[in-house]
Amino acid sequence: MEENLTTIEMPKKRPTFLTVLCILSFIGSGYFGLIQPIYNYATFENTYAEKMQKTAEALEQMEEAGMESGFFYDMAANGMVQLKAMSENLEAITGANCLFALLSLIGVFLMFKLKKNGFYLYSFANVFWLLVPLALIDFDSMIMWTLIGAVITAIFIILYAVNLKHMN
Repeated sequence: MEENLTTIEMPKKRPTFLTVLCILSFIGSGYFGLIQPIYNYATFENTYAEKMQKTAEALEQMEEAGMESGFFYDMAANGMVQLKAMSENLEAITGANCLFALLSLIGVFLMFKLKKNGFYLYSFANVFWLLVPLALIDFDSMIMWTLIGAVITAIFIILYAVNLKHMN
């Protein structure tokens, strides 16, 4: 007598930790990557002059108070450089941010569906996304923010890499 056994494979269950990472990445890439740059693009023309004036006033007040150097003075001076660069390259900066945000979101969606290719797409998009402000705004004025972003990006990539064993 021959037995005919059929095995049914249950779909893989996504670990809770991976779900939480994906949700955080959806929020980060969706809000900071898409919504915020588009909002900045739409409102930049109306807010540019006011932001430049406030930054110039802050620099003046610090100079009058004898604080021509230091962290806060450097941050305000870098803010002026960033605003000027944004006014010159707004379309390119917004376009690059949106492109890498979309690639990042696609990668996160694939990882949410337990596809390993999503990890590689996410990693690629986020590493190159870090280069946008350095290349299009100003290397010196953006290096600190880029380093902070690099630490956060590295943490997320490492946390996703730990979960690769759950992906196909």
